[in-house]
Amino acid sequence: MIQELMANSKKPAVVTFTQILIYLNAIVNIGNGIYSLGSEGIVKITLSIAMIILGIAAIWVATRLNTPIASRLRSAIVLSCILIVLRLIEFTVWHSFGLLLGTVLPILVIWRLNSMESKKWFGLY
Repeated sequence: MIQELMANSKKPAVVTFTQILIYLNAIVNIGNGIYSLGSEGIVKITLSIAMIILGIAAIWVATRLNTPIASRLRSAIVLSCILIVLRLIEFTVWHSFGLLLGTVLPILVIWRLNSMESKKWFGLY
């Protein structure tokens, strides 16, 4: 069934662009997480580990977007919301404006996944 869906439909550019944004977000999360592991304090170390775990989860979610199943679209949107919340928590702990700029990628992901073109491909319209 899934292979029939993949054979009968060509992935739109919106979904490919979204995958690229999620991969970039994963690189940023994993990089920041590894960089921040040397910080002092249990809260900062816990956030660093969370960044790494969510970066790995982002890679997994982006890879799953290759197949047009509605639950995969929803999981990408949920992960993006979680990443926005994580960035806001990071901002309150580290007080770095650069971390707040990291919310741009997940916001773009949510915006592009809510487009009509991607919803059609995932079978929501």
